[in-house]
Amino acid sequence: MIPKKATIAKTSLAMAGLLTFSAAAEESQAPRPNIIHIMVDDLGWRDLSIYGSETFHTPNIDALAARGLRYSNAYAASPLCSPTRASTLTGQTVGRVRFTSPTGHIAQVILDPQESETGAPGYPMTNPATRSRLPLESTTISQVLKDNGYRTAMMGKWHLGHDPYIPENFGFDVVIGGRGTPGPPQSRFFGPWNEEANLPPVEGSPNVDDVLGDEAVKFIAGNADDPFFLALWLYNVHAPFQGKPEDIEAYRPFAESAWYQRSAIMASMVKTLDDNVGKIMAELEKQGLLDNTIVIFTSDNGGNMYDRPEGENPTNNNPLRAGKGNNYEGGIRVPLIVSWPQEIAFNTVTDAVNISYDFFPTVLDILDIPAPAGWPLDGKSALPAWQGEPFERGPVYTVFPHTVLATGNVSNVAMIDGKWKLMRFFNTGIDQQDEYELYDLSIDPGETRNLAAAYPGRTSQMAAEMARHLGETGTLLPRKNPNYDPDLIYGGFQMVKGGFLAGGNDTSATVTAKDHRVTMRYHIPAQSTPGNVLEFDFLSNCVVGITAGPGTLPVFGSPALTIPDLESRKIRVPLNAEVSDGVITVVLDLEQPGRMHISEPKIVRE
Repeated sequence: MIPKKATIAKTSLAMAGLLTFSAAAEESQAPRPNIIHIMVDDLGWRDLSIYGSETFHTPNIDALAARGLRYSNAYAASPLCSPTRASTLTGQTVGRVRFTSPTGHIAQVILDPQESETGAPGYPMTNPATRSRLPLESTTISQVLKDNGYRTAMMGKWHLGHDPYIPENFGFDVVIGGRGTPGPPQSRFFGPWNEEANLPPVEGSPNVDDVLGDEAVKFIAGNADDPFFLALWLYNVHAPFQGKPEDIEAYRPFAESAWYQRSAIMASMVKTLDDNVGKIMAELEKQGLLDNTIVIFTSDNGGNMYDRPEGENPTNNNPLRAGKGNNYEGGIRVPLIVSWPQEIAFNTVTDAVNISYDFFPTVLDILDIPAPAGWPLDGKSALPAWQGEPFERGPVYTVFPHTVLATGNVSNVAMIDGKWKLMRFFNTGIDQQDEYELYDLSIDPGETRNLAAAYPGRTSQMAAEMARHLGETGTLLPRKNPNYDPDLIYGGFQMVKGGFLAGGNDTSATVTAKDHRVTMRYHIPAQSTPGNVLEFDFLSNCVVGITAGPGTLPVFGSPALTIPDLESRKIRVPLNAEVSDGVITVVLDLEQPGRMHISEPKIVRE
């Protein structure tokens, strides 16, 4: 039986007879479930041992999954943090909220963003503006729960604005942390911190999530007799990458022997969050609250594959494509575990689709609370899936209409409907028309084969439904950029295929790329000294090999290998011929979407 909202029973007592009174009183005494929503920062789909991590060990989270339901097809509302957090609280898509980029930390208050009319000449599309604050008049699930008798707490990362746009003004009674910082307070995981961090005074240099875990335990113990909602939004495993030294060394052998997940620092950070999940579950057991507490564990976006601590990706989302900050599966598919022993069978798995903005309507359904008047909800209750019933979620949307240098994301909206995923890329065609990619995720979770041309009917049907949704939600979108120059040259380099020139000057070029291969042409400066090697300074987080040859249809020289570790190095690419003028075709092979910087190119003789 799902506990009903006690206040509904109370309103029926005054006019009822004795039998009605007795029945209503019995229902009013049914304890409403406590709700703990644990959201980790940047935890990837494969970053838990229960989800197949080869390096990271998570015994406490694995135990939580054994006591409930694990999702294989859960999605964050955005591949970045602020939008997903706004969506979770409001029950709306990030397009409707108009919070589509992680700007909750900036000084500028933007509440009425608009679409952009122009953009940089290297991009065929413009980038729309985004909110930098969650509006104070927003209806949030925290405020709804508070209004219905719940004690509410927010602990950890907020990133939805500075004062007055802080959790205290969105229905949270107790707030620890909860300020506008994009990562841990003062950009460090280990204390002490100043008063602006809104953390309790500490001795020594504890990890911030250990402090949150201790405060969460106190909150649970202090509210054991009344229903509570705790949003425990941990700061790990976001940058800067800092772990406990003893844990880093303990995980070093696992990382060094791994094929994909090779960061011992990341492993230590995952251990910290796992330890604190264990701390929470132990306190629930101590207070006798395990059976009637809903514990939801998830992430705000996919794993980070663009920073390079220790010269390696922090994690790897293989077999999914890309990562945080990118709308391919690696950036939006996340772990989701739900435990509620009173209603959810132990050790179960579902392939039902879920997305961040389903949390709000699911809680309303559980507590039998009507939807807020005048506040559209884009989510659907996941309760049927929790209870093992057939559940067709219908389409979900992740809106990321920004072209991003570091992660290789190109402005797009993604729609997932069952096994099908459609992506609309804005203005990327030859004539700046939109282009579509269609994937069957049931056979191609890595999004390696675009089926849009093979299934034109499905592509058209999903594209029409996507357009209707975007119009109904008032989502701000990119426009055709009138400043776009397809013949643009930076540092002698002209883009042919696979990426965009994000910036540069006469001696350098910066490139963002979403594909696994980028082709450019280097225009040899007049009066260059003859040579057979193209030399340049190079830095990248994605390129693993470079091949080049003279002309537009060249015989290529042997490849030059490079390491995508964001370290600057001089690259010498053989040309298989001596040249002094004309063009050189340069092909760059990418490990993943991302960025590259080329500077001081010249022809030399080897």
